[in-house]
Order: sequence, then structure tokens, then C-alpha cells
Amino acid sequence: MTTPAEVRRTTLAASIGNTVETYDYAVYGFLATVLAKVFFPAASTGTALLSSFAVFGSAFLARPAGALVFGPVADRLGRRPALVASLLLMAGASTLIGLLPTTAMIGIAAPILLVLLRFAQGLAAGGEFTTAIIYVAEFAPPHRRGALSSRVQVGSLAGFLLGAVVVLSLTAVLTPAQMATWGWRVPFLLALPIGVIGLYLRSRFGETPEFLAARGRPSPGDAAPDGQWARVFLLVGVSVLHIVGIYMVYTYVQSYLIQLRLSAFTATSVIVFALLAGVFFVVAGGRASDRKDRPKVLLASSLVVLVVTYPLFAVLAGAPPLWLIVVCTVLLSAGPAFYSGVAPITYVQLIPVQRRGSVVGISYNVTVGVLGGSAVFICQALVELTGDRRSPAYLLLAAAAASAAAAFGLVRRREPAPSTPPASVEAGS
Repeated sequence: MTTPAEVRRTTLAASIGNTVETYDYAVYGFLATVLAKVFFPAASTGTALLSSFAVFGSAFLARPAGALVFGPVADRLGRRPALVASLLLMAGASTLIGLLPTTAMIGIAAPILLVLLRFAQGLAAGGEFTTAIIYVAEFAPPHRRGALSSRVQVGSLAGFLLGAVVVLSLTAVLTPAQMATWGWRVPFLLALPIGVIGLYLRSRFGETPEFLAARGRPSPGDAAPDGQWARVFLLVGVSVLHIVGIYMVYTYVQSYLIQLRLSAFTATSVIVFALLAGVFFVVAGGRASDRKDRPKVLLASSLVVLVVTYPLFAVLAGAPPLWLIVVCTVLLSAGPAFYSGVAPITYVQLIPVQRRGSVVGISYNVTVGVLGGSAVFICQALVELTGDRRSPAYLLLAAAAASAAAAFGLVRRREPAPSTPPASVEAGS
């Protein structure tokens, strides 16, 4: 029997480890406008930014491959080895980006190497998030699985927040020329000491009770592959708003605000406010998922995003006063953040224990590969093609509609209430 103290330690360690990896992964997004000038100096401003976002997206294309590697490791060897290995790869790739020569130094080889290192980051991320939520959910008591699993998403937002604060601090003390010359390297080089901290925490992990109990038993999904595929499709549908909402609001919107003539310092400060509020909404979503029917909470959250997204972008597009920009950005993040507090435990409970690492990892990361990196690129492309600053709203609306349909599908399945799940559900049947 797992003790409450052990649950707290392992949950905290998994969440902090995810913070480390998300920081390494997200720093690139916050430095996109600077990196566009460093690695694509000959292009126009808009084209260079699109190129920078394309490199950002290259890491997402690697995530399914990462899931193919780390998912089976998590299912065969254990959750802990997969989490340690993914952290080592992420910290190493991020440190090397900080040491990378620029285009002015080695020409076209610089952006090529940048793409390769971003690909390595994507491989690591493909084994990180889903394994972490599986790890926490399998340690947590049934009546708190939603709340405790949501802490991994809190860890992700904390990683975004840490990256934003580091970039914000550098922007405040360095000139634009210094940022372009050497300042952009600092956040990536910090990946090494931060990674050492995360590695220490993860080296103290134990294995989850559910994994140990299920080892050697056949998966219930082997007898009903059609039902397994239905669960995979539902998992993918639920993940759409989670992925697009988080990456769009907390990565793209910073560059969007800079294009509204805010300084990099001010735009990043606005994102910091949104991230702080987002932590609150993620926690609220996780707790709500333990008290209410999860599919209905997902459906309600999706519908809220559908209602508020376009009006909020319409206000932002008019370049309103700063206080109103802060309010709109926080409100824009509220729905996706609340939703992302409910989604993680939903993924875990859809798939049997013996296959969770592989099926959840591959399903989620294929969706991330298609939508995560492309979200920021598509948003910028919509603005460039249409000249309409409200156009990014359409992508978030489409994501909310897709996830609302998936949540409705879960409601129609009449899954048991999460507060009193039967043993078969908790075993992943």
C-alpha cells in the first residue's frame, strides 16, 4: 500500500521533473523573435519569424518517434527508466543549442544544426509528459487521481513560467544587440544545472504499484481490439484542445503581442500573468474532475472556449490599453488551462495499464506532432495571409469544436463517475 507521504513525494518529483523538461522545450518559443534574426538574418521580418516557428515545429514532428521509443520502455522496463532517459536527452540537446554557432559564423549549417537539436528535444518530450501523468495517476488514490494528475500539467505551466521569467529578466537587463549576440544563449545553457536537479529527483523514484501488479498479465485490450481503437480515437479528440490551447496561448500569443507593438519585455510580462492565472485554473480543473463527471466537465470547458475565443481576439486585435490586453490574455488562457487540468487523467483511464505507456504516449504525441508545433505556425500564417489579426481565433475555435465532439462521445459512453470508479476501470480495462 502506498503511503500519503510517498504519494506526495513522487507526485512532486514527477511534476518538478516535467517543469525542467518543459522549460527546456519552451524557451525556444519565448526567444522566437530573437532567434529569427540570429539564424535567418537575410529574410524579411515576417518570413524570418515564420522560419523560426517552422524550426519550433520541427521538435513536434519528432515527438511521435520519441513516444515510439520511450512508450515501450515505460511498458516493459517501467515508468521510471523512461522518465530518467527522456530528461537526460532533453537537457543535453538544450545545452548544445546554447553552444550553437550562429548563421553569421558558419552559414547555413547553423539553422540545420538547430533543426537537428530541436528534433532531439522533440524525441525527449515524446517520452516525458504522458509517462509523467501515467506515473502520478498510478500512484494516486482513486478519489484524488484527477487532482494529482493535474499537477503534472501545473509542472508544465511552471516550466513555461520559468522560461518566461528567465527571458524576461534577460530582456530587462540586456540591450537588443546583447540579446542577439549572446543573451539568447543563457536560457539554453541553464538547462544543464536545471537538468541535474531534475535527474537527482528522478533517480529517487520508485516504480508504480499498478505497473508492478500488472507486469506479466495479458492486456484486457487484446481481447477487444475494436474497443481499443475507439478509445484511441476518443483520446486523440480530447487531446486536441489541450494541445492547441496550451501551445497557442502560452507560446504564440507572446509573439502576437509583440506584433501589436508591445515590447518583448511587456509581452512576456503579460504571458507571465496568464501563466500564473493558468496554474489556478489547471488546479481547479483537476479538482473538478474528481468531484464531477469528467466527460461532462470536458464538454462544458470546450463549449466555454467556443463562446469566448473570438470576442477576446477581436478586442486584442484592436491593440487596446495594456490593462485590457492583460485581462483578455488571462481570460483567453482560462478555458484551455481548466480543460488541461481534466484531460490528463482522462487519457490514463481510457487505456489498460499494460499498454498505457505506448498507447497514450503515441496517440497523444502524434496529435502533438500534427497540431502542437503547427499551431503557432498556422496562427502566424493566417495573420500574414489575411492581414486580419483576429484570424488566429479560428484555429482555437476549431480545436474546441473537435474536443467538444470527443467529450460528447465520452458522455454517450456513460463512463462511471470518477469519484467511485470500479476496479476494472482503475486497472485500465
